[in-house]
Amino acid sequence: MNDDFSLWAVGIIFIDLFIAVGAICALRYLQGLLAGVDTTTELATRDNYAFGISVAGGTLALALVLAGAVSGEASEGMLSEAWNVLVYAVVGIVLLKVGTIINDQVIFHHFSLKQQVHENNIAAGIVQAANLIALGLIINTAAHWVESESWMGIFSVILVFFVAQVVLLAVTRLRGRIYEKRHNGEVLQHALEKGNSALAIRYAGHLISAAFGVKAASGLVAYHSYALVGLVFNWLFVALVITALISGLAALARRAVLHNINVIEEVDEQQNIGVACIEASLFIAVGLIVSSLLG
Repeated sequence: MNDDFSLWAVGIIFIDLFIAVGAICALRYLQGLLAGVDTTTELATRDNYAFGISVAGGTLALALVLAGAVSGEASEGMLSEAWNVLVYAVVGIVLLKVGTIINDQVIFHHFSLKQQVHENNIAAGIVQAANLIALGLIINTAAHWVESESWMGIFSVILVFFVAQVVLLAVTRLRGRIYEKRHNGEVLQHALEKGNSALAIRYAGHLISAAFGVKAASGLVAYHSYALVGLVFNWLFVALVITALISGLAALARRAVLHNINVIEEVDEQQNIGVACIEASLFIAVGLIVSSLLG
């Protein structure tokens, strides 16, 4: 009995790993296909660092999606398990692509991230990578929250994904307003278009911490299949509140860790990547801790 169970468990693990590793291996070519470029040319011939950063972010995002797909109880049959994981993987990849379109055309509406990445703008590459990682974390959270392999479960994941875009949009608009206030009406997106990598790193920290805010909300809003739309919007409200809480706590941590350092001057004007990395890590760290406590 134990031997049979062990062989079955090993088979399930092998199937999940085979699909996951296969999807990750195909990601490089998939991202090139979606971006309309040849990945070998971009990475080796043109030495497009921005594209490489974007691909790295996409790899981590896909790993988060696949981790959500293979988590939970395994199906009774190996073929059923393979099908479920494959469906979730495909849906996750499609959502990542949809998320990049939303990010490029709605959230960042002053310039084209896709075009700037193609032109080797490292700041744009960092922003695109951060967006992909945040999307992957949101999809992973939704898959764990639903804990269902039915079509209703997939629909729930898709619904949560689109509603969560509101959180990412809110964070981006808030950071833009703060930047305008600090710089006499100058636009954050224009500064990123000009290649301020330090500013991009700081923004990445804010964005990923917001994704952890979405994750934390999943621990406070229990999933059930009825009244799903209302439930998801409750999650959105809780996620926005927690994201604001994370931002406030991280700002206090920044004051303590970066005491006597003019963060605005260092990051916005001098493009100090070191200070930007510290600030970004503080926001991500606080988001991770809060999501672990609540999620």
